[in-house]
Amino acid sequence: MKKILFGLLIFSIIISCQSVPNKDQGLEYTEYINSKDLVEQVAEQYPSGQKKAVVYRESDDVEQQPVKEVHFFENGNIQVEGTLLNGQRHGTWTFYHDNGKVWSTGKFIKGKSEGLFEIYDKKGQIKFKYHYKNDEIVKEEYFIDGKPYKTVDKKKTNDSHK
Repeated sequence: MKKILFGLLIFSIIISCQSVPNKDQGLEYTEYINSKDLVEQVAEQYPSGQKKAVVYRESDDVEQQPVKEVHFFENGNIQVEGTLLNGQRHGTWTFYHDNGKVWSTGKFIKGKSEGLFEIYDKKGQIKFKYHYKNDEIVKEEYFIDGKPYKTVDKKKTNDSHK
């Protein structure tokens, strides 16, 4: 009987750990924050009264730490949005052109760039892809008219100069 109870305890621990995203990895953090009940606070406004910056906090957070922020162009379109952990960029961040089209997307872990960042022109065509590892670019990809043009593997380039 003790073995069965111990097995059930271990199983429930494993299941509960899988349902909560690992905040250190940041890979599911943005989705986790966006699923929470957040309280909006306007942090800054344009002279016209239009929102310039908004921060969001979890409604049940006694420390009132911002977990998300959104900045706006004066025309009302979103300029940048992303999630925060302990005051640092953490999770997915998206930057926009003033026409509302995506300018750049990428992920951060504890304030450092990690993984793929994509840069687009105002028409929505891909221009660059940057691959980050621990806040350093390890690979660059360039595009012309949305088609691959050139790839630079920074790791190979850096290793060849040693």
